[in-house]
Amino acid sequence: MANYQLSVEERTQTGKSYARKLRANGKIPAVIYGSGKESASVEVGIRDVEKALAAHGSLIDLNLKGASRTVLVKDMHRDPVRGTLQHVDFHEIDLTKKLEITVPIRVVGEDRRPNDGGVVQILLWEVEVLCLPTDIPESITVDVSEVELENTINVGQLDLPSGVEVLVDADEAVLKVGIPAEVDLGEEDVDELADGEEAEADAEPEAVEEEAE
Repeated sequence: MANYQLSVEERTQTGKSYARKLRANGKIPAVIYGSGKESASVEVGIRDVEKALAAHGSLIDLNLKGASRTVLVKDMHRDPVRGTLQHVDFHEIDLTKKLEITVPIRVVGEDRRPNDGGVVQILLWEVEVLCLPTDIPESITVDVSEVELENTINVGQLDLPSGVEVLVDADEAVLKVGIPAEVDLGEEDVDELADGEEAEADAEPEAVEEEAE
C-alpha cells in the first residue's frame, strides 16, 4: 500500500500568538524529528492532517521543499473542548530498521458463526508488533466464523503477515465465545424484593387516606 502524501511548509516563527494566527488560517504548527537528523519546524493544513490520520496505513511521506521524508505520527495535541487539532509531532523513520508499533485487531465472521447462542467477547483490541516500516499491517484479522462455543483465541493463534512479530505473550487471550451472563437472584435477593413490594402495597392505602383528609 502506497504511503499517504502530505505537503508541509517550513515554519520560521514560534510562539502562541503565531500558532493562533496559523490556526485562524486553517493551519497548525508541527515538528519533524528522528532518524538522526535535526528537528524541523513546519506548518501544515489542518484538513490535510485529518485526512492523513483517517487514511488507511501508518506511514506518511512528508513533502518539504521538494524532498520527501517518511514519518509516523508520534504525538498530537487536540483542544480539550472542541477536539480540534492544535499540534502534531512527526517522527521520521529509517525504512531499513524494524520498529515497534501498535496495530489494531479486526474481528470478522461473526455473522457466519453457528446459531448456538454464543457471543464474541473481544478482550484485546490492539497488539504491539515488531516489523519493518514497509511491513506494517493495516490491522490483524481474526476470523471467528468457526470458533466454537466456550473457545478462546490467544495471541499465539493469530495469523500474522509475513515479516511481522508479535511482542505480546502468546498465551494472552484475544477473544472468547461464550454465553452472556444472566442475572442470578439468590433466595435472599428474592426475599428482599418481595419485602419491598409488600412495603409499597402497605403504604398505598395510607397515601389514599391522607389525600381524602
